[in-house]
Amino acid sequence: MQANTNQQVPRRRRLATVIATVLLVLATVGASVATAHGNGKWPRQVADVMNQGGDGVYQPNGARLIRTDHSVQVRWRIKTPEPGSYTYPTPDMVPPGAPTHPPISAGHPEVFTLWLFAFDHPDLCSDGVCDGNDIGDTPARGSVYQADGEIAYKHRLRMSGKVRLGQTPAAGLGLSNPKGAEVHVALAPHGRALDGAELIRQLNSPVGGPPLWWAAIFLAP
Repeated sequence: MQANTNQQVPRRRRLATVIATVLLVLATVGASVATAHGNGKWPRQVADVMNQGGDGVYQPNGARLIRTDHSVQVRWRIKTPEPGSYTYPTPDMVPPGAPTHPPISAGHPEVFTLWLFAFDHPDLCSDGVCDGNDIGDTPARGSVYQADGEIAYKHRLRMSGKVRLGQTPAAGLGLSNPKGAEVHVALAPHGRALDGAELIRQLNSPVGGPPLWWAAIFLAP
């Protein structure tokens, strides 16, 4: 199920205050990156998906990134985390000013959201590391997008999302250098899928933080 992007709009500004914390941790997560040039025109990269908080590999080669002149597209293919086998956020772990998240508990099926952080000029990231200081009107031009939201019915969790030039970000100025940006991707858990408006909030809301997220990093080719 693709996230309903129309529901994201009221939360975009609220996201900005939480980005610094998220990126400080994501920037330190290790992930192996292999680049294959395919037909020589569109660079494609593969990265390991790391465990919650970056402690070891959860899924080797679980994330792929395809770059074009006008977009970046992430494809996420991992074993669905077993309900109750990992650490869950609490409903109050949301950006300042945002509503409390719906109740969170283990169960089947569960909801997950995928977030993409793009830094147009990674060589200009402060302190040599792309993190929250580089989001917004900065030399590195970091931006944040929700890439996808899914109800995980199956054994394998398959998610994807494309960010295009001109697409409005949740935070930042927007992607402008798809073929040269450093891209971080993070998976957030939302617990057992609920119903109605609560499900919509699960599919479209940020919750938790890097210690509770699975992540992959794609360095600039």
